[in-house]
Amino acid sequence: MHYDPNYRNQFFYDSSNSIGIKEAFRIARRELNVAEIKTKMPKNKLSKVTLFAFLGVSALILIITAIIWFVSKSLLLTLVFFVIMAFASVAVMAIVSAIAGAVLRRNCSDPVDAVCIGYSYSGGGSDGSSGGRMTRTPVFEYEYQGYKWVAFDGMYDNFSMVPLVSQPTKILVNPSDPEDIVWNFGKSRQTFLILAALFGSVLSIAMFLVVINDEKFMNSALSDGEPKTEAVSSQNPGSEIASEEEFTIQKTDDGRIILSDAYLRNEVFTAYPGCEYIVKKRKITGMEVFDDGEIYAVTFEEDPDCSETEWYFSREEATDEIKNLSAGDEYIYAEVKEVGAMWVFSPKEYAIEE
Repeated sequence: MHYDPNYRNQFFYDSSNSIGIKEAFRIARRELNVAEIKTKMPKNKLSKVTLFAFLGVSALILIITAIIWFVSKSLLLTLVFFVIMAFASVAVMAIVSAIAGAVLRRNCSDPVDAVCIGYSYSGGGSDGSSGGRMTRTPVFEYEYQGYKWVAFDGMYDNFSMVPLVSQPTKILVNPSDPEDIVWNFGKSRQTFLILAALFGSVLSIAMFLVVINDEKFMNSALSDGEPKTEAVSSQNPGSEIASEEEFTIQKTDDGRIILSDAYLRNEVFTAYPGCEYIVKKRKITGMEVFDDGEIYAVTFEEDPDCSETEWYFSREEATDEIKNLSAGDEYIYAEVKEVGAMWVFSPKEYAIEE
C-alpha cells in the first residue's frame, strides 16, 4: 500500500524516540496543514477487524443500555449493567484481536528481509509516564514478488521492543496479500490479549451474577423505576365507585377508617377489579435502612396466606411512624392474590372490618 502520513489519529514520524501528547498535537497540526480533504485509514486487515469490532460492540452496548432503561426505568440498574457490559466488551475486543492476530500469523508464511523506516503512532496521554505516551507500531519497507512495499501490522502497543529506524528486520508476509505482515513473532501480545479476555469475562460474569442474585439491591435499584406496589397513607373520601354509586366511608368510634370491602375496592384496589385479596394484621420482625436513608425495608413475619414478607418505602413515602418501627409492632397488611400487589396501613389510622 502507499503509506500516507495523514491517516486519522495515526502519524508517521521518522524517529526512534517515544512521543508525547504535545508532540503528537504538533505533528498533527503540521500534517493537517498539508492533508488531503479525505482522510484515510490503513488498509491493514487486522486494524480493520479491530476497528469494526470496536464500533459493533459499542453500538450493541448502547442498544442494550437503551433497552434496559426503557424496560426498567431505573437509572441505577442501567448504570450498573452498562459497567458490566463495558468489562464484557474488553473481553470481546481481546478475543476478536487475538483471533484476528492468530489468523494473520497463519496466513503470513513467507519470511522477508525488511527495513524499519519509521513508526505509525496512535493513542495519547501525558509526557509524565511511559504508560501515557503514544502507542506505536513500526513501518517496514521491503521487496516482495518483484515489487517494493510499505506496510505495518496495525497492532499498536507501548511495551514491545520495536526495531530502530534503518534497522534490518525479518518479517513474515502473506503471499496472497503482501500488505499483510507480521514482524513480532513472540507470544507476549497474544498472552496479553488472552489475559485481558479472561479478566473481562470473569469480572463481567461475576458482577452480573452478584447483581441479579442480590434481592435487596434489585429492589432498591428498581425503586426509582415503575414500583410494583404503592404505600397508601391518605384516602379521598369523596371518590366514586366504577358504577357511579356513592358509598359511605365507615369509621370506628376513635375515628379510624374501617377497611371494608367497599372502601378497599373504591379507594385502593381500583386497578384490580374482581380480584381476590387478603387483609390481616401482621407483626413486624425487623426494619433496615439502605442507601443512606433512601430506602426503608420493613420485614413481616411469615404467613401462609401472604406471599410477600418484605415491604420497601422510599424516603418520600416513609412517614415518621415507619422510620420508628421496631420488631413486634403490628401493621395492617393487604395483598391482591392474583398479582401480588400489596399495601400497608397504619393501625393508628385504619381498622380491619369486623
